[in-house]
Amino acid sequence: MTIILNDIPTEVDDILTVAALAAMQNLGASGSAIAVNDKVIRRADWETTLLKSGDKVLIIKAAYGG
Repeated sequence: MTIILNDIPTEVDDILTVAALAAMQNLGASGSAIAVNDKVIRRADWETTLLKSGDKVLIIKAAYGG
């Protein structure tokens, strides 16, 4: 299936959770947020939130430094 990941059409597995996508993107245990269709998904819900074809997914990573 195809999702829109950070404005780029991306092919992923048909049954994919937000947690699995986070793992595929090598996101650490903290410092990132994921929104699906303009709604931020709580980290506690990543394991149970399924992605569907056409979903718009935005991954935001915290930047450190100054």
